[in-house]
Amino acid sequence: MQSLMIKILGIPLALILANFLFESVDFHLVQPMIWITVILAPIGVLMEYITIPRISYSKQLTLDAATTFVLVYLLGLLLPGVSISLWGSFLITLLITAMEAMVHKHLISDHMDHSYR
Repeated sequence: MQSLMIKILGIPLALILANFLFESVDFHLVQPMIWITVILAPIGVLMEYITIPRISYSKQLTLDAATTFVLVYLLGLLLPGVSISLWGSFLITLLITAMEAMVHKHLISDHMDHSYR
């Protein structure tokens, strides 16, 4: 639950930051940010439940980054009011993966991984 709350707050913040920092990311409306968050957050939590007890930290981050990249790029193509290039999708992925790295470290270091077994 803690991880889901971090994602629900962190993903929109990363998208807003990317919108202001990167020219290859352009959100014309707020709704695409909400939809991206609604899709990425539960998938991320589900992936944590599956991967934390089974694979290494670096593989978890790699899998998270790949999933985030594909989903952000595809959602950028599908959702109206957003324009995200491949490069923009990569930059958003870097921001979200940095957040995920801290979340995974926190879950592992606080011995919360027992709740995933």
